[in-house]
Amino acid sequence: MKILLTGATGFVGKALGDELSSRGHVVRAFVRRKSEHKIPAMTGWEIARGDILDTHACLRAVDGCDAVVHLVGIRRENPQTGTTYEAMHTEATFGIADAAGRARVGRFVYMSALGAREDATSRYQRTKWESEEIVRRSGMRWTIFRPSVIFGEGDEFHALLADLVQRLVVPIIDRGKSLLQPVSRENVVTAMADTLTMPETQGQIYEVGGTERIAFVDLVERVAKLCQVWPNYVHVSSRLMKPMVKMLQRFRSFPLTYEELLLMLEDNVADTDLFASTFDITLDSYTDKMAGLVGAALERSEKKTA
Repeated sequence: MKILLTGATGFVGKALGDELSSRGHVVRAFVRRKSEHKIPAMTGWEIARGDILDTHACLRAVDGCDAVVHLVGIRRENPQTGTTYEAMHTEATFGIADAAGRARVGRFVYMSALGAREDATSRYQRTKWESEEIVRRSGMRWTIFRPSVIFGEGDEFHALLADLVQRLVVPIIDRGKSLLQPVSRENVVTAMADTLTMPETQGQIYEVGGTERIAFVDLVERVAKLCQVWPNYVHVSSRLMKPMVKMLQRFRSFPLTYEELLLMLEDNVADTDLFASTFDITLDSYTDKMAGLVGAALERSEKKTA
């Protein structure tokens, strides 16, 4: 198959492109101009250059493809550059799905997010839901994945946690009781590649999580121990944090936005039985991988400051 891959330069995209290539598929990476250097020439991928918000660029990108795997998404907005949830989730998904429909691309796979729903408190999750609705109404044979936090070599998640615990004071909001269920990149990539040749997955939504549910406060304490630091934990109410974050988020150096705070305040967990059984996947243990991931994050940080 010839597969258009959006978000190909990202943490999941690079690994998925490699997996698809290894299975004999032709990968066409849809990338912004001047981002081509992020894809090593040795991959052998085709490159489609353009802005995913540009209708003509989307039409050129999907031309001749059998399937689209759409990964584009953002965790943090930058309204000054137009990088908003509405643009990079809803509008981008409409653009590429509309182009794929016009080009009679039969198969569409979308990576949404756990917690996506119409009545979510966070715009991040609401725009993911809106994007899902676009995919579901596209007329194509679609499959949607909703992963929790994805971990793996080079992830930003552990870099952020390592940076957090090395601060003198670490705020713990509402006792840090919200739960996460980290899932490995390898598990996600394997399933997304498999689904392209599994007709039984068409029209299905898969919630994706790992083997363990971990409270945020426990996760932070584990990372601190691995970093061999002992920060001062300050417990703060979300009622106090919400107005404070709203006021300070306009400063790019401030480590948290209001939307990210809303995401932190709710559980991000799933029943993984359907996912694991459908794709016959043995889920990777987060605990077994954690020390190596934190160590790698510290090494990268040290190289940047050297």
